[in-house]
Amino acid sequence: MKKKIVIPLILSAVLIAAGCNDKSSSETSSLDTEALISQYVDYDSEDYYTSWEGDIFTKITLNDEATTFDGSGGVIINGQNVEIHTSGTYVLEGSLSDGQIKVNTEDTGNVRLILNGVDITSSTNATINIEQSDKTIISLEKGKENNLTDATSYVYEDESNTEVGAAIFSKDDLVINGTGVLTVNGQYKDGITSRDDLIITGGTINVTAVDDGVVGRDVFAMSNATVNITADGDGVKSSNDEDANQGNIVLESGYLTVVAQGDGIQAEKEIIVIDGEYSIKTGNGSPEVVSSPESGMGMGGGQGIGTIPEMGAGMGMDFSSMTDAEVEAFVENMEHMNFQIDITTEIEGMTTDEIREYLTTALESRMRQGGGGAMDRGMPENRELPEDGQLPPSEEQQDSKTKAPVERNTEEDNNANTSTVETASQKGIKAGTNLNIVGSTITVDAVEDALHSNGDLTIHGGEETLSTGDDGIHADGNVFIAGGDIKILKSLEGIEGTNIEISDGSIHLKSADDGVNVNGGSDMNEMFGAFEQTSATTETEELEEAGNTIEDGQLTISGGYLYVDADGDGLDSNTNITMTGGTAIVYGPTESMNGTLDYDGTFLMQGGTLIASGSAGMPLGVSDESTQNTIMMTFDETLEANTPVTMTNADGEQIITVAPEKMYQMIVISSPDLELNAEATLSHGGTLTSEAVDGIYTNATTTDPTGSVTYSPTAVMTYLNSNGVTEESSSMMGGGMKGNMQGGGAFGRGQEWQQPETTEDATNE
Repeated sequence: MKKKIVIPLILSAVLIAAGCNDKSSSETSSLDTEALISQYVDYDSEDYYTSWEGDIFTKITLNDEATTFDGSGGVIINGQNVEIHTSGTYVLEGSLSDGQIKVNTEDTGNVRLILNGVDITSSTNATINIEQSDKTIISLEKGKENNLTDATSYVYEDESNTEVGAAIFSKDDLVINGTGVLTVNGQYKDGITSRDDLIITGGTINVTAVDDGVVGRDVFAMSNATVNITADGDGVKSSNDEDANQGNIVLESGYLTVVAQGDGIQAEKEIIVIDGEYSIKTGNGSPEVVSSPESGMGMGGGQGIGTIPEMGAGMGMDFSSMTDAEVEAFVENMEHMNFQIDITTEIEGMTTDEIREYLTTALESRMRQGGGGAMDRGMPENRELPEDGQLPPSEEQQDSKTKAPVERNTEEDNNANTSTVETASQKGIKAGTNLNIVGSTITVDAVEDALHSNGDLTIHGGEETLSTGDDGIHADGNVFIAGGDIKILKSLEGIEGTNIEISDGSIHLKSADDGVNVNGGSDMNEMFGAFEQTSATTETEELEEAGNTIEDGQLTISGGYLYVDADGDGLDSNTNITMTGGTAIVYGPTESMNGTLDYDGTFLMQGGTLIASGSAGMPLGVSDESTQNTIMMTFDETLEANTPVTMTNADGEQIITVAPEKMYQMIVISSPDLELNAEATLSHGGTLTSEAVDGIYTNATTTDPTGSVTYSPTAVMTYLNSNGVTEESSSMMGGGMKGNMQGGGAFGRGQEWQQPETTEDATNE
């Protein structure tokens, strides 16, 4: 296998440019997938299975009583231990109840091991230990089953060099090919580990491991294989954190199933998914019900968020159980919580996982020594909490949850294999720099983020079905969606990133908090939002903060189909939203402390179809600078789910008919068919004929509507209530109330709620 040292491509821009005008059904046709793969791996001919019978080979027959070999290879047999010292092809068959195959060549060239039905167990070390070889190729012979089980604890010849820690271990490049079956039982740490590249191009491989399942330190690449992994650590891992061009994963094709207590698939750098089928479960999977601490604040105004308890030194918190969003929010809000330990310097430059580990190992025990702190899990005296607020669980409650495991064998030093105690991440697919999905079928059921990137995340095609207790799709950088059929069945937040661009594809998501969140916090940010503005914050600081925020994330929708079922904000941007094409349907929230649309800058509506319905507590329309006509209707009372709304023109022709799938009191509709200064009628209730898709009816007929409003819009953004056109939204609280509480929102932009006034004649039947 030829190494290529290159500067990684920034695929996000490439994929977006290639995919803006393509349909997801042809997502891979416009991409040079070979170029994407060859960034990190070039396959050689020997990486694929070839017949060996006509070659010169050495046959090794394994036997507890007497192992023998026949051929010219450099083989040394010492009891049940077999050493291979020259390159060449070796055919292995038979069994060893307590033995090892060691490769330590003294010449150049590759070693090929044909596993022709072997069963090897070791009580002291790895079953296959490759100390030296240019490349080792393990070929799985058709119709043969092979079983390898290493020791539960290792005995090392040299205690100063204890890096071997897998049932199959290689210090150099390792390739597995063929069509046979290989079962690996990693009882000490990992199942299969290469300290260089690990390439799998065939075979059925079943791995169980007490730590990581399969590790390719520099590169892990897979094609045309079936791999099943059960691991107490990470499932698949590329762990080189020292070389900027190494630590990558390329999934070209095949079938991969992972059940892991850590991350399902994790790379220090980039992950590229071209094709194949991938099923990933972390921990015990996503919770049966995902809930946000904001739940319980009903559509009628509901209960307030209560008084958040003080957080001082001595409080009891279980940092290890926090999600990424909770860790980030905790750090961001520490200065507002009377937190007496300054950790700013210590955590500078750390990743979220590293911060969680630091909080867990360095602070948790110290903070609990004081006992009885204001954030202890017992209810503080004279302080209220949100009725449905979720403090970190008690130790007793932890017994009923999956505890994140202690990660083993994470030190990548060549001369060390010591355990590092840290709280394991439990994400589905996690990339250290970029996650790029070109195609494939991906199913994830994860405790934490289903798809996660510390950099950018791009989806150009494929089918993604995601269930998670945290974010469905999360990028610390930007999210680009240019194709694919994405279903987020449950999540805390559906899609989150610094910038989010949707140009194509189909997205259906359900979230317990925000549906699409740009540069915003999650549940912990919302919970601690009241601390965002303190008496110590100066007006200058507020202006600087606003100025800094407005330059950050953007939500852009230029194409595709987006369906959002959110219990928190539907579309949420701490800065701006721009829509130029596509379809966006947003149902929810039903509670008054969230908004269907929530933005702190502008919402420029310039094309496409937007339907957004939910509570009337914090309604926002689109900005006056928009170029496409939009209406927002606020009803006198909350309407039940599936109550239809129909818009018709002066000729009675249907413009839009929708029956929102959640109860609502407000609805925003924008369509290219809404005309300025042209009479239109909005009716609600009644009976519909025709079939609906996601609550949207085509060629529907409405009979016996409950009420209607006829109007002629004179502005690009028109506000309606039961009396007709009004100057501003007819909500009980006005847009942006929550944002103002958190330092943003409509009030924060200088908007002021106005009592609705009827400004033109209207019909209300």
